[in-house]
Amino acid sequence: MNCEKRVEVVAVMADHCWVKPMSQPLCSACTELGRCRSDWLRQKTSDQTFEIPLNDPISLSVGDVVTLSIDGQRFSSQLVKLYCPPLLGLVSPIVVGQFLEWSETLQAGAGLLGLALGWMFSQRWTRTFQIRINR
Repeated sequence: MNCEKRVEVVAVMADHCWVKPMSQPLCSACTELGRCRSDWLRQKTSDQTFEIPLNDPISLSVGDVVTLSIDGQRFSSQLVKLYCPPLLGLVSPIVVGQFLEWSETLQAGAGLLGLALGWMFSQRWTRTFQIRINR
């Protein structure tokens, strides 16, 4: 199932556009969960906007209302790609440190380094996130 969100276009550039979420009922994919799975578009304030990259030329104007569509399975895999590397980077050095009897300071430092490396890796890995804009 696809996860869909209606947004208003607030700015259009050559290679990206800025959108602002609109309040709406849950899509059919999210109704089963009882909440919206698209936390990346959760409206925290009424003025919060999000940048959407544009790979192909598209005719958009400021004020247009469009629907963003994300394949549910791809969305779930992107979440795994985003959160697992930092978590593994944090936990793995600590487990190895316990096994090799490292000092707690060395384990903490290795865990923080692993967390940072995992975060950098996940940021590169999730760059291929695809959002379709439907009129």
